[in-house]
Amino acid sequence: MARFDNSLDEYDIKTLFNEYTLEDLKYLSSNLLKLLQASGLKPKQIPVPDKPSALPTRKAERIEWMTRCLREPTVLKYLYAQMDTLAQSAVQELVHSEDYSLDSQRFAAKYGGLPQTTSSNNRYYYNRLGHGEIAFCPYSLVVGAGGRMAAEIKTHMRKFVPAPKTLAVPYMDRLPEKEVLSGDRDTVAVVPHNTADAAASDLAAVLQLIDQGKIRVGAKIGKPTKAGAKAIRQVLHSADFYAADLETDNRWDVAMGSAGIRPLAWCMLLQGANLAQAAGTKLQLSRTGKAALKKPPHVVLKAVWQRWLKTTQLHEMSRIEIIKGQKSKKRPLYKAQPAREALAAGLAELVPGKWVATEAFITFVVAAGHELNLVRNAWGLYIGDAQYGSLGYSHVGFNHIEGRFARAFLLEYAATLGIIDVALVPPWGALTDFHDLWGIDELSCLSRYDGLLALRLTALGAWIIGQTDDYTPAVYVTPCLRVLPNLEITMVSAEVSAPDRLFLDRVFEPVSDRVWRMVFAKLLKAVEQGVELKTVIDFLTSRNQGPLPQPVTLFLDETLHRTNRLMDRGTAQLIECADAAMAQLLANDTKLKALCFAAGQRHLAVPKDNLTLFRNRLRVLGYVVAS
Repeated sequence: MARFDNSLDEYDIKTLFNEYTLEDLKYLSSNLLKLLQASGLKPKQIPVPDKPSALPTRKAERIEWMTRCLREPTVLKYLYAQMDTLAQSAVQELVHSEDYSLDSQRFAAKYGGLPQTTSSNNRYYYNRLGHGEIAFCPYSLVVGAGGRMAAEIKTHMRKFVPAPKTLAVPYMDRLPEKEVLSGDRDTVAVVPHNTADAAASDLAAVLQLIDQGKIRVGAKIGKPTKAGAKAIRQVLHSADFYAADLETDNRWDVAMGSAGIRPLAWCMLLQGANLAQAAGTKLQLSRTGKAALKKPPHVVLKAVWQRWLKTTQLHEMSRIEIIKGQKSKKRPLYKAQPAREALAAGLAELVPGKWVATEAFITFVVAAGHELNLVRNAWGLYIGDAQYGSLGYSHVGFNHIEGRFARAFLLEYAATLGIIDVALVPPWGALTDFHDLWGIDELSCLSRYDGLLALRLTALGAWIIGQTDDYTPAVYVTPCLRVLPNLEITMVSAEVSAPDRLFLDRVFEPVSDRVWRMVFAKLLKAVEQGVELKTVIDFLTSRNQGPLPQPVTLFLDETLHRTNRLMDRGTAQLIECADAAMAQLLANDTKLKALCFAAGQRHLAVPKDNLTLFRNRLRVLGYVVAS
C-alpha cells in the first residue's frame, strides 16, 4: 500500500474539499446537513437549510458552507461520535501525529483494516454499496479527499480526541505443542530450536571446514554444492532446521533443496562478512577469517550480523524461487538492506525469551513504523505465467512478497546466527494465505520458510542487536579428553563437539573414532598451514583431565623448537652469474650487498621487494640481467 504525500506541512479545508468530485461533494454536503438536523446542533452564524436542495448550488459556495460547519468544535465532536471504531482510531492516529496524511500500511497493520471513506478518488479507501451508491462516512468530512486532514481541524480535534492505543507486541501465552496443517494432513508437532549455543559451535566448525578446504561451492555467488552442504551438515551442532531427507512427494511443489537452510546460510553469511571467499570450486578463509578462528564466537557472530544487514552478496527474495521475474529489466525489487534493517529494528523491540507468532511479529514491524518496502514494480513479478500470474494485481497482498522475504531473513539468517530461537512445522500446508493466487494449483506453500511458526529473541540476540551492553556466553570448553604419556589422546566424554573433532583430525593422526596420536609430521604440516603451536597447546591444556604428562610437554617443546628454526621471509628471485668471481663481486659491492645475498657459488638471491632497486643499481655498474 502506498503512503500519501506529506511534502506539504499543512492542508487547508477548502483545498481538500475542492479535490472531491462534484458528485461526491453533493453527497457529502447533503449528509452533513442531515447530521446537523438530526443532532439538533445550531452552529453559530451558520445557516442550516431545511432540505439538501436548499444548499448552495455552486461548488465554491457549497465548499464554503461545509468549511464553516467544520470550523465549529461542536460539529467536529458530533461527527467524531458518529464514526465507527476503525474511523475513530484513524482520527486518533492523525490528530496525535506530526503527519497530515494517514500511513495506510502502518495503520492497517496496527488495526487490521482501513476506515471506509466516501471519496471515489482514493483507491485504497474506496468503498461502494449496491447499485453504485457511495457509502457515507462522517470520517470523509474531517479527513478530506486523498486521506488528508486540514491543520485547523487537527488543532480543534486534538482538544477532545483521545490519544491512540499504545502498540504492543502480541506475545504468545505458550508455544503450542501441535499445529494443524491445511489439506488432508494430520496435526504435526511444533519443533522449537534453541539457536545461540548452536550458532557458536557451528561458526567454529564451519570456519575450520573452510580452512581445511572441505566446502565446495558454485562458481557464481558461492552457494554450496550438494557435497559442500553435506560436509557442513555433518558438523552442525543441532543438524539443519529440517532433516536432509525431508521433501514433499509432489515434484511440482516447493522443494527444500539439497543446500537446506543452515548450510547455505553459513556459506553466504561468511562470504558476506568477508571471512571467506570462493577460490575456484572451494571456499577459502580470508585474512579476516583466519583471525576469526582465534576470537570468541559471540564476538564474530555480532560482526557477521552487522555485515549481513548491509551485504549485497544475496537477496533473500532470490530464495523464494517460485516467484519469477526478480531479475528482469523491470527491476521489480528494491535492495534488501533497508528491509533487513526494518526487521532488525523490530527484533530490537522484543523482550528476550518471549515467543511471538511470526505473522504477528511481521505485522508489528510494519505497525511500529519500520518501512518494510521491497517492491518497486510488482507487475514484474509473477508465478507461473508473466501475464496471468503477475503479482501486480490488487488481490496480491503484503504477505505474499514482503512477508515471505521476512520469513527467509528470520529463519535462514537471524536464526542461524543465534539471534532468535524458532518454532517450526513442515512448510507444506503451513500457510493458507496464497490460495487466491493464479498458478498455484500444485503448490502447498510459497517457500521453504512457510513453516516458521513463531520466534523469540535470545540473550545472544539481545546483545548482538544492541539491546543489552553485556553478554556472557555459556562455557563450551569441558575436560573431554585424556592426554596419555604415550602421546595418545582419548575421548573420555560421550561425545566431542564438532569443532573439537575437526581440530583433532587436522592436527593429530586418527587411530580410531575415539583415539588420536601425536605425530611430528602431521603436527608440523598443520603448523605450516597456519595453525599456531600455542593454539594446539592451549587446546590440549583446556580439554585434558589434569596437567599434560611430561613426555607430551617434551614433545611439544621439541616441536616448538623445530618450528622456530626456519622462518619464511618471502619470495626471492634467483640470478645466475657467469662465474663464481662475478657472483662474489656483486654480492660484496657496497651498493648491492644490502639488496641480495649469495646462494651457492654462481647464484645471487634477490628478495622480491628489492628487485627493482637491485636492477637499477646493477645498471649503474654496467650490467643487466638477461631474460
